[in-house]
Amino acid sequence: MKEILQELQKISRLLALQKEVITLEEFCEYAGISKSYVYHLTSTNMVKCYRPFGKRIYFCTTEVVDFLKQNQCDGNREITKKINNYFLKTNN
Repeated sequence: MKEILQELQKISRLLALQKEVITLEEFCEYAGISKSYVYHLTSTNMVKCYRPFGKRIYFCTTEVVDFLKQNQCDGNREITKKINNYFLKTNN
């Protein structure tokens, strides 16, 4: 029973991302961060948000995904390519 409930929650989260605009709560759940941290991100303009009625905060799902994909960390393959390219350039 517990496994079915967890699967339903996963499906619910995925369906929430099918919407173009999500709420603060949905953003927190998707990103796995607290409301207070999201408020910090919005107050420092690190993530774009919308307040059409002045109080509630909404987010565009594409902008949320773009925000979460910032500061990419290279894997071993990418690091090896960069090292090889560097040595190829310096040896010529």
